[in-house]
Amino acid sequence: MRVHYPSGAEARAGNRARLFACAPFLALLALSATHARAQSQNPAHAARPASPATTARQTAQTPTPQPTPVPQATPQAQPIPPPSPTPTPSTSPIPPAPSAEPFVLPTDTAQEDGLSFEQLYEIAARDNLHLRAVRARHAVAEAGVRIAGERPNPELNVAYTRSEPRLNTTVTQPIEIGGQRARRVEVARNELRLSDMDVDAALRDLRHDLRVAYFNLALARNARDLGRRVVEQANRLVGIAEARFAAGDVARFEVLQARLAAARAAADLTRLENNERVALAAINQLLNRAPDAPLPLAVSLFVARPPVSTPQLIGQSLAQNVELRQAEQQIATEQSRLRLARAERIPTPSIGPGIEAIDPSLPHNYAWTMQVTVPLPVFNRGNAEVARSNALVEQLTLERDDARQRISALIGQASLRLEAARQQVDLYETRLLPDAERVRALAEEAYRAGETGLLPVIDAQRSALEIRQGYLQALFDYQSALADLEQTAGVPLR
Repeated sequence: MRVHYPSGAEARAGNRARLFACAPFLALLALSATHARAQSQNPAHAARPASPATTARQTAQTPTPQPTPVPQATPQAQPIPPPSPTPTPSTSPIPPAPSAEPFVLPTDTAQEDGLSFEQLYEIAARDNLHLRAVRARHAVAEAGVRIAGERPNPELNVAYTRSEPRLNTTVTQPIEIGGQRARRVEVARNELRLSDMDVDAALRDLRHDLRVAYFNLALARNARDLGRRVVEQANRLVGIAEARFAAGDVARFEVLQARLAAARAAADLTRLENNERVALAAINQLLNRAPDAPLPLAVSLFVARPPVSTPQLIGQSLAQNVELRQAEQQIATEQSRLRLARAERIPTPSIGPGIEAIDPSLPHNYAWTMQVTVPLPVFNRGNAEVARSNALVEQLTLERDDARQRISALIGQASLRLEAARQQVDLYETRLLPDAERVRALAEEAYRAGETGLLPVIDAQRSALEIRQGYLQALFDYQSALADLEQTAGVPLR
């Protein structure tokens, strides 16, 4: 009876198919392989003859074995020595197994001499072009106050007729007697306060946009650093595959596959570097700087995440929120317009002193005249303007109450999203990142020792990369949720 041993190509194909199907159990397999290697290095275990199953498994891993007849009288095959250790290429030294090292979270890429977010906010508040345009409204509103305080000009009327007296000259001056000028000034000053609150609202929006752009740049730079690390891991895997190919353990196909994975990692790194340049241009636009101006950051994504008290934040927001202050100021402005409308119901008389001349019947050929003009509120008594202002005051009051309730609800929702983002980051830091890095390290060590094929290693590297990218995105989502909560509350969160 003959026992057929599969050829090297058949054994490799079968091993790759089985290992690819069992990729989720890669960590357990790698740990078992490490324990087996430790036993093989022990002299007490090395002196034992190999079992038939071990002999078949070692023969299947030999590059080009030949079918060996087994005599029927011999129930046990001769032990086959294990393959020689994989030589290390001189160009790519293989480091010790990283599975024994404790997992460490990614470090911060911030620079000591970089700019913090608060420093960048001060620069943006000074140089941002949109904010400059909003501040220019203050000068317009100040001019409106001066215009409201101006008094009406007198009017000169000169008439020459054929009848006597031939020359009539009159100067007419309107006299505001209902406090109309003071009411106009009051309305203009309230509008000036509204324009100043527009600046506060623009600053709130700028702070939100700058925070998102700031941490988006931090995300892009951390993703770029992660891409560089992935390129290093892919190149190290290429070195391991070349070393195993030189020892005759694997086919050239695995070397080409490892090089393809390294090329893909390099292409992804180029894309990530482009994303960093786009993020830098976006934040420079807010700072009114050149798109490619360098910008060192003092804070990255890896910052402290202090808890936020929702009830306390709601109380601060109801007292400081710029939207609520604008609603209150709009009510005050409309109430001043209501008072102005009531004052304008009083007629404004006009006094017109004059002189009549060129009349022989008059003493000295001239005479003084005086006329008073009073508008009669017969058809337009100003009731419509008063009713409109009353209705607007009621509408603005309801809108203010709705804004208070809406802002309180939105703060609660934004706080829940912030807490969910915090929990997501904690999940990555405590479970997903350590497990993914451990599986990747074990898969690479198992491939170095010839215990597995290339596809499970590439799959483990891809899974680790996706989890790290998800971790960076979770950090950015936390900062984005914090920016949304800060904008909703209208209270700076440091």
